[in-house]
Amino acid sequence: MTKLDHVREAWAEALDITPGEVPTEVSFFDAGGNSLLLLLLWERLNDLTSRDLKAADLFEHSTVLAQAEFLEGDDDQAVAATSSRSALLGRSRREAS
Repeated sequence: MTKLDHVREAWAEALDITPGEVPTEVSFFDAGGNSLLLLLLWERLNDLTSRDLKAADLFEHSTVLAQAEFLEGDDDQAVAATSSRSALLGRSRREAS
């Protein structure tokens, strides 16, 4: 299942519609959401990411497509962070020797 599918399902749950009815290029509020439903969406999307997702991120990335792309970048950041940590650990171990 792709990030787009996960985001679409989260929207469907928050908006109480089927995933097929979720528009991908319309803002959450234009699709029928409100501030309380946005918090439900935030909670569901927060489970899909390892970063500290903020409600403001959902305003900045307000469509299904934008949120899926934003969360997709999380995978790249996790790999980069792991590589950076490994490089730092390797350097500090060499310096300690």
